[in-house]
Amino acid sequence: MEELRTVYRNEKSIERMNELISNKIDEILSDNHQNKFLEGIVYMGRDFSQIDSSKPEVELLFIYNDKNFDPVELTKPEIMEILSQTGMNISIMNKPDWYYSLEGRFQDRGEHPWEFIVRQGTIIYDKTGKIKELQTDLQNDLTLDNYTLFFSNDSCKFEPSIEYIPKQYRKVKTLNSTKKVASAS
Repeated sequence: MEELRTVYRNEKSIERMNELISNKIDEILSDNHQNKFLEGIVYMGRDFSQIDSSKPEVELLFIYNDKNFDPVELTKPEIMEILSQTGMNISIMNKPDWYYSLEGRFQDRGEHPWEFIVRQGTIIYDKTGKIKELQTDLQNDLTLDNYTLFFSNDSCKFEPSIEYIPKQYRKVKTLNSTKKVASAS
């Protein structure tokens, strides 16, 4: 299994991307219906700059434990906000975890990079550790080596890294950061 190349990005744009992604994930986790079904999220970067002048892209793959989940989607304004504030595109894919079972694994192999993303991507949320187990299983599946070349050319990891930062660990930004100090006269 080959290592993904690293693409260096502006720290401020990655910080903003992490904030925007984290806000979206928090929104999903605060929804009891979605939270019940969300198993994990895997990220992979795409950088087409070697081919054309496209913007780099963050792909998020949401993995659910049930077919009754509501697919995560971004609105056009959310996509435009992310692009304008980070200089990067974003896409979201949704897949149920049963897709990765041995019985279901071969249905659209070669057409879509689902398995490649889980195999080579970075896990940014894993509710129960099941996604890490799935990733290890896919990394040990040698039949996937044939498909790696399909997707590895433009796949990458960004440095600094894309990550989900839960609300309780984020830096608090106040609107009015200047404090007035009373002077003694």
